Amino acid sequence: MPIEDDFMVNLFKEISIFSSLSSQSLNRLYAKFTERIFSEGEVIFQEEDGGDSMMVLASGEVRISYLTSPGEEEALIVLKKGDLLGEMALLESQPRTATAIAHTPAILLEISQKDFLEFLDSDPTAGIPILLHLARILSSRLRETDQKLRAFISLTKWI
Repeated sequence: MPIEDDFMVNLFKEISIFSSLSSQSLNRLYAKFTERIFSEGEVIFQEEDGGDSMMVLASGEVRISYLTSPGEEEALIVLKKGDLLGEMALLESQPRTATAIAHTPAILLEISQKDFLEFLDSDPTAGIPILLHLARILSSRLRETDQKLRAFISLTKWI
């Protein structure tokens, strides 16, 4: 059963990356998303899969993990309602860097890179704040990864 559009547009207003959009821009952007429903434990995408879309978590939880060996995973983070996943794919068509698994039953809204770029082209005034926010998200995640890498390197000196 699809989620009501008004509910989803209101959800989009609450997501910081879209919060600066006018109602008109928000509605046009939302129209480019498709709904995807996942059961608990279902793989949404795997590390090394082709990446050409971003998703917004509308409900439920998704864990982002590295698969360390068959049947083994190292969870990096559990995402909640309003969080983004796969956002790097909006900027570059590269393989996914991690695996996304529905931690609980989840509803995600997905936009392809092509549709996202078409939106930016058609509404650059709305696109600039989105791209700036996306850059901040990616910068924050890179900084966090850098800190973890530094901690790991420090620990390996003692081994």
